[in-house]
Amino acid sequence: MGYLYLVGGKDKGRKIVTPPGKKVRPMPGIMRKAIFEILQEEIPESVVFDIFAGSGSLGFEALSRGASQVYFLEKDSYLCSLLERNIKTCGFEERARVLRRDFLHSFPFPSRSIKPDIVFVDPPFSMDSKSVLKKLYNFKVILEDALIVFRYPEEQDPFRDCDFFKIEDRRKYGRSILIFGSFKANS
Repeated sequence: MGYLYLVGGKDKGRKIVTPPGKKVRPMPGIMRKAIFEILQEEIPESVVFDIFAGSGSLGFEALSRGASQVYFLEKDSYLCSLLERNIKTCGFEERARVLRRDFLHSFPFPSRSIKPDIVFVDPPFSMDSKSVLKKLYNFKVILEDALIVFRYPEEQDPFRDCDFFKIEDRRKYGRSILIFGSFKANS
């Protein structure tokens, strides 16, 4: 087993168990810290979707900083059980839910009536980011008012020639690009 530590909020320093080996690629602490400094005003009392949750680092940071509800979307059953274990260990049972779903091949969200304020999208770097972005757009009705934070490798640029997404901020950390934005109203 591996570990990562929450970098902020009331649970700063809390240890989260991560799977051994290269099964997931948890976002480095410096990137998580930067994201949550940018989002510090939006996180409290927000509803968050952590898509391609993996270790759940982004969702757990949001819970530590006061998100009212976090939905972890992950297709791997082992990772889902690890997420459940960490939720219980951290005492987040009332504010967190794990959904075992394949984002690209099913309806991934808890229901059509639950609309997030913030959506973290951090697919595996081996996955085609453009396909993920198009799939997100298929759920525009659910995600239309959400702030979307999307991480992808610098070799890909799913936002090139994308006419339905408004980029509000773009950051580069090593090989990773972070996009902060939302769907355009009339797209």
